[in-house]
Amino acid sequence: MRLIHRVILILSAAALAMLVGNALIVHLIVGEEFRSIESALAERNADRAVDAVSDNLAHLRGSALDWATWDSSYRFMRGEGVREFVGQNLVPQSFQGIRVNLMYFVRFDGTVAWGDILDLSAGEAVDLPEMSKELLTPAQLALFSTGEEEVTATPSGILMTSRGPMLVVSAPILRADGTGPAAGFLLLGRFLDAGLVDRLGRQVHARFTLDPIDAAGGKVSGGAGDGPAAPAVQEPTGELQRDRRAEAPRNREVTVGKDHLTVRTVLNDIAGKPALALETSYARTISEAGSSMVNYVIALMAAVLALAGLAILLMLNRTVVKPVARLMRRVLEARGGTIPESGPEFAASASFSAAGESPDEIVILENEFERTIQQLDETQKRLVEQSFYTGMAELVGGMTHNVRNALTPISIKLWHIGRALDMAHLDRMEAAVGRVEAATADRQDCALAVTYLKACMEHLRTSHSTIETDIGVIGDQATQIEQIFYDHERFSRAKRQVETIDISRVVDEASKLLQNGEKIRIAVAPGVAKLPAVRGHHVVLTQVFGNLIVNAEEAILAAGRGAGTISIDGELVRRDGVDMVELHVSDDGQGIPEDKLDRIFERGYSTRRVHSGGIGLHWCANSLAGMGGGIWAVSDGIGRGARMVVRLPARKRVFNFDSLKETA
Repeated sequence: MRLIHRVILILSAAALAMLVGNALIVHLIVGEEFRSIESALAERNADRAVDAVSDNLAHLRGSALDWATWDSSYRFMRGEGVREFVGQNLVPQSFQGIRVNLMYFVRFDGTVAWGDILDLSAGEAVDLPEMSKELLTPAQLALFSTGEEEVTATPSGILMTSRGPMLVVSAPILRADGTGPAAGFLLLGRFLDAGLVDRLGRQVHARFTLDPIDAAGGKVSGGAGDGPAAPAVQEPTGELQRDRRAEAPRNREVTVGKDHLTVRTVLNDIAGKPALALETSYARTISEAGSSMVNYVIALMAAVLALAGLAILLMLNRTVVKPVARLMRRVLEARGGTIPESGPEFAASASFSAAGESPDEIVILENEFERTIQQLDETQKRLVEQSFYTGMAELVGGMTHNVRNALTPISIKLWHIGRALDMAHLDRMEAAVGRVEAATADRQDCALAVTYLKACMEHLRTSHSTIETDIGVIGDQATQIEQIFYDHERFSRAKRQVETIDISRVVDEASKLLQNGEKIRIAVAPGVAKLPAVRGHHVVLTQVFGNLIVNAEEAILAAGRGAGTISIDGELVRRDGVDMVELHVSDDGQGIPEDKLDRIFERGYSTRRVHSGGIGLHWCANSLAGMGGGIWAVSDGIGRGARMVVRLPARKRVFNFDSLKETA
C-alpha cells in the first residue's frame, strides 16, 4: 500500500471517528435539549388546561359571592319578599346570565329554600338523583357548608354526578355590607360538558379532554371529553416560565409516543379524591425540528471534516509524501534499482515488510536503512580486518625492532662468556702443567703448582657451568628469533589459527626481554595467574607484551631515577554482555602528556627522544583489534608514570582472524 493511501485511510478513520463522536454528542446533548423543551412546553400547556378549569371555577366563585351578598338574597333566606325575589331573579335568564346549571339556596339545617337544575342548551330543567331539591344529605352538607360563623369560606371543587362532572361553589349568604350572621349558603354548579371543555381549550390554546377515573385509578368512558370538539393531537404552545398562579406540583404522568406525547393530570373532587383525568396530546414537532437541525449540523460537520481532511491530505502530500517518495527513489536509484508507481511490482520492490502488510515508502526506506546499516557493519569489519593485515604488513619494518630487542640479551650473555674465558688463565695453567711435567711427584716445590692447578681447574669447572647456562639462554633467544621469522613467514602465506592462551605464561615469556634487571624489577600480581585463559595468537601476544615491557623500561630509565618497577595486574570485566580480561602494565617512569594519550597509537608517532620508527604501539593496537580486543593508555601526566590497559576476550569467545566473526 502506498504511503498516500495509508494517509488517506488514517485521515478517513480519524474523520469518521470525530464525526461519530460529535454526532453522539449532538444527539445526546442538543437532541435531548429539544426533547426537554418539548416536554416542558407540553407540561406548560397541560398547566394551562388545568388553570383554565381553575379559572372557570374562580369565575363561578365570583358569581356565587356576588349573589350571596345581595340584601334581597339575605331577606329571601329569612322569609321576606320570597315571591318577588323568585319572580325577579330565580328565572332561566338568570341561569343563562351567569352560565350555571345548578342554583340552590340552602339553610344550615340542610333544607333547600329554593333550588333548580337547568340544561342551558335546551332550556329545560333536569334532575340529578344525588342532588335532592328538598333536603341535602349530611355528607353533602358537610362538603358545601362551613357553618353560620364562617362568613368568608367558599368551598368549591368538582362534584361527580350522573350527568358528568360539575364545578360547584358554595358561598355564605350575607348582607350587602358583608355582615351576618349568615342566613344560609348559595350553591352554584356548572357542568364540565364537552362544549365547556372545548371553549376553555380554545381560550387558553391548549386543547384537552376530561375523563372520569374509576375506583382503581383508570379512565372510564362517557366522560366530559368524549365530544367531537376536542382534537386528538395539537401542537404545544406557550412560554416555558410558569406564571404566578402556578399551583403545587400535580399528580402528572407524561407518555412519549412516536409521533406525539400525552400529558395526563389527575384532578381531585371537592372531597379530595381523584375524580378526573385531564389529558393533553401534542404533536412532536419540536423534537422533529430538533432532529432535523441535528442532522443538518452533522451533515455540515461532515462537510467541514471532509474539506479539512482534504486540505490536510494536500498539505501532507506536498510536505511529506512527495519528499519521502523522492527520497525513496533516490535511495533505490543509488542501489541500482527503480520503483514502479503501483501494482505488484511496488510491493515486490521492498526487501521485506511486516507480516500481512504491503510495504509503503516508509517501510521500504526502513528496509533500505537496515540494509545500509548491515553493509556499514560489514564494511567496518572488513576495515578492521584490513587494518589487521596492514599491521601484519608493517611487521616487515617492525621485525627489525623486535629482533633487536631479542638480540640485546644475547650480546650481554656473550660478554659474560668472554669474561669467564678471560678468567680461565690458560697461560698459567700451561706453565703449571709444564712444571708438573718437569718435576717429579715427590718434590716439595711442585706441591704449590699442583695446588694452583687444582684451583684453576675448579674455577674453570665453575666457569663452564656459567657458560652452559648462558649458552642455554642464547639458545632460547635464538629459538624465539627463529620462531618469529617462521611465524611471520607462515602468516604471510596461510591462515592464522586461534589458540587458547595462558596469560601468565605470556607475561613470563615477555618479562625475559627486560634488559636492566638489576635496576628495574617486574612485579606480577598473584591475581594474574588466576585469570581465565584468552583466545588469540600466542606469538603475537607475546610480542605485544614484550613491546609494552620494553617501552616501560625505557620510560623508567628516561625518568632519570636509575631504578623503578613495572607492575602487571589484571581483572575479569564484563562489557556489553561479554566477559573480557583486562591486563594493566604500569610503570613509574616519565609518564605521558594528556594530549598525547591517543596519538601514541598512531602510525609513525613516538615519544622517544631518538625515534625508532614508531611502529610498536600502532602494531600492538592493530594486532589486539584483530584478536577482538583493544588497548589504551592512562597517565596522570609528566613524571607520574603511565599504565597500558590491554583488553582481550575470555576463552569462551572464539575469534577467527580471517572471518572476524565470533563462534561458540
